[in-house]
Amino acid sequence: LQALLKLLPVAAAQLKLVFAERGEVDFPEVAQGALRALGEPEQPTDLALVLDHRLKHLLVDEFQDTSVNQVQLLSLLTAGWQPGDGRSLFLVGDPAQSIYRFREAEVGLFLSAWEGSLGGLPLRSLQLTANFRSRPALVDWCNAAFPKVFPATADVASGAVPYVAATAQRDAALGAAISVHPFIKTAEDDSRPAQAQRILEIIRSARAADPGARIAVLARAKAHLAHCVRLLRRSGVRFQAVEIETLGGRPVVQDLMMLTRALVHAGDRTAWLGVLRAPWCGLSLKELHEIAGGDLEATLPSLMQAASPLAARHRRFAHTRDVLLRALAERARGSLRQQVEQTWLQLGGPAALTDTEALADAEAFLELLEGIEEGGGLESVGELERRMAQLFASADPLADGSLQLMTIHKAKGLEFEVVILPALEAGTPAERSDLMVWLERPRVGMAPDLLLAPLDAPGAKKDPLYSWVRELRDEQQQLEAARVLYVAATRAREQLHLLGAVHVKQDEETGTVPVMPRSGCLLSLLWLVVKADFARAASGVVREAASVAGASLPFTRLKPDWHMPAPGEAVSWSGSTVLASEQEGLEFLWVGETLRHVGTVVHRMLQRIAEEGVDRWDEARLERARPRVQQLLAQTGVREEELEAAVRDVLQAVRNSLHDERGRWLLSAHAGARSEYALSLLEDGRLQTGIIDRSFTDAEGVRWVVDYKTSRHSGADVDAFLERERLRYAPQLERYAALMRGLGTQRVKVALYFPLLQRFVSWEPHGPEP
Repeated sequence: LQALLKLLPVAAAQLKLVFAERGEVDFPEVAQGALRALGEPEQPTDLALVLDHRLKHLLVDEFQDTSVNQVQLLSLLTAGWQPGDGRSLFLVGDPAQSIYRFREAEVGLFLSAWEGSLGGLPLRSLQLTANFRSRPALVDWCNAAFPKVFPATADVASGAVPYVAATAQRDAALGAAISVHPFIKTAEDDSRPAQAQRILEIIRSARAADPGARIAVLARAKAHLAHCVRLLRRSGVRFQAVEIETLGGRPVVQDLMMLTRALVHAGDRTAWLGVLRAPWCGLSLKELHEIAGGDLEATLPSLMQAASPLAARHRRFAHTRDVLLRALAERARGSLRQQVEQTWLQLGGPAALTDTEALADAEAFLELLEGIEEGGGLESVGELERRMAQLFASADPLADGSLQLMTIHKAKGLEFEVVILPALEAGTPAERSDLMVWLERPRVGMAPDLLLAPLDAPGAKKDPLYSWVRELRDEQQQLEAARVLYVAATRAREQLHLLGAVHVKQDEETGTVPVMPRSGCLLSLLWLVVKADFARAASGVVREAASVAGASLPFTRLKPDWHMPAPGEAVSWSGSTVLASEQEGLEFLWVGETLRHVGTVVHRMLQRIAEEGVDRWDEARLERARPRVQQLLAQTGVREEELEAAVRDVLQAVRNSLHDERGRWLLSAHAGARSEYALSLLEDGRLQTGIIDRSFTDAEGVRWVVDYKTSRHSGADVDAFLERERLRYAPQLERYAALMRGLGTQRVKVALYFPLLQRFVSWEPHGPEP
């Protein structure tokens, strides 16, 4: 311990050097900086004296989620305040909703303040019990259930918070308010698909009873919603799920990941087998064995070349082999993103997709790949996989928000007519054995007690302090789990649905009985309340059969006669490297690679300006962005000898947009403004998708669809050039306009904006709605 105490100041000093080197800090350092800026109560700084003179009233909301540093800051700000001196401190919070321990929140601070003071400032407590949100039946259920879940008495050290009964203020309503959905399973059963199916039934029933009802499916962890997300998508039910579904689990992203690994490393046998199994080829396991089963040493590309008999009878394999071998031969050309994207397009990847959202997922993966590649390759496949774990599927732009899937933490402060809580039997990962554990025992107005204990050395005697701190932290986590359950249940206005699963056992006297769920899960906290419901289910049905929700996703393949579309047959996809209409041609072939990369970075810069606000960007801000522009261009594969000129082009395009009246109008705030707006359209049986650079509704109610073009023109007849560009891109823009009309927009105008020319070409298209 003594050695550790000597090491900590050195580690802290090293951390400050890292902060200075990178020009950034973390949140604890911000809090510590605020405390240092105010000094000590006996030695206040000039800033503290100025604030003491100016501050008259302080209001702190969500006080139950404050940390030790934040309360110390409040104590310093109110040091010297006296009752009756015209200054006031107003703290608002509900300790039963303190659920942010992972952010250093300490509910014990609230309990200490509730006892009567913060620092030397006396506080008067006021308990609110009126509930204006939920129907009386829900309030009554909470009043009966949560005294069995919460501890009986408060305790500052452990953060124990007793339940306080509420009084319903709404009129009583008909219909069931609380529904328990027990799932009984044997050792080999998985109840998650069946729970997903029940959730779908609840949603449909609730919408039939009240089409305007807001419905939320809330889970303790994102993984608990995975089956529900998949079933809702397959059932055509639109929903909002922000940062719930990681892209790594999407089939299109898994296929692109395998393709990336294969192109990076010809010896990655698993990746190559995955590419041959993917929908664009779809070899069976028997066919894969025919290619690779006889030789475990040779690479798959060499084995594919020798697989002539299979290629002769399997058209998809023959096409896939030709595309992949050609991609390997051209491996050194262009960026990795470009190689993967072009290979995927040539393989027919978009044609094998089953839903429009998958195109946005593919684009998200490719953008991630573009940001992480180095010199046309990957420094580490592991780093790509780690970054993918932090990449989430895009929200459904057509979902109206009436159905939302989110974690319980995200739902805090919200309310819904119907709340569904699935997977109550699921636990959370146990805390790992950290090298060092510590515990701050809060004392309002005073420095906290710090308990610090290192991990035992192998073979050493077990440290009782380490064990005690771990046990207290486990107790705090269990108490917070009860509050998480309370927050989830109290989001409901009309109906609350509880879904959970348990195993059963045979009892000689009572027959089949449910087994109490494992400790730490939300269902174990509620067990005394819902045990009877599970016992009734166990006595009638021992095994809950998996529903159709558990069926595996169909293995999609391209049709055997699929071929690469001719230019006139192609669909527009994404904002770069598109297979476009006959007028557009194969743009990535005729346009210079550097110019294409310039266009990509200009699009990113204009999107950022539109999101942050055009008034926040001036010449100085633009110059500060120069290193980032250079980095982005280098990452896309711009050669070093062309990099400086490319940076100038990007900055000039952005500068022109900021100085141009029409450019500033495009980037300014408007109703319904969207940048990089993903849309899709089914036309003549073909799925056409694209990403609109800028779209908004102006003051006259006109919806604008605008594409940025970084084209140059050095000739004299600029107007003729612009007219040719208009004719070239008109089909694409008018398809977007048709989609807008199909979404209910009455009047649409389309436009091309040329930042390098400071020219704006617009027209109002006419045509049938989709």
